[in-house]
Amino acid sequence: MPIKLEHAKCTGCRLCELACSASHDGAFNPRKARLKIHHDYHDEGIKIKSDRCIFCKKCEDACPVGAISNNGKWMIVDHTKCIGCGTCVRTCPTNVIYLNDQKKSIICDLCEGDPQCIKWCPKGVISLAGGAK
Repeated sequence: MPIKLEHAKCTGCRLCELACSASHDGAFNPRKARLKIHHDYHDEGIKIKSDRCIFCKKCEDACPVGAISNNGKWMIVDHTKCIGCGTCVRTCPTNVIYLNDQKKSIICDLCEGDPQCIKWCPKGVISLAGGAK
């Protein structure tokens, strides 16, 4: 079940990205977040856009070694199988999959059912697409 964002309420603070990277990598590094918040400043104000996993499963279908699966709730990467070929990165339509320093695929796993991006958003911008926050 993907997450959704109410862009009109977003201030662009990027706490969601920081919470994501901290919970997965132990570091506050937005570049390592599994979702991406982009903001453009215009005369009219800030315009927010986001990239996030939509659970389309194209990465799962494209993985040549079957390292990516979906348990019906979130995506899973088996790092013992992942060969770091980058096929999933190139296949992802939202550009949110990346290879970590060990050349293993990193994909949103909804924090295994406890999404930190949702918990830490101070404006309540983020929720699960099919349910409550």
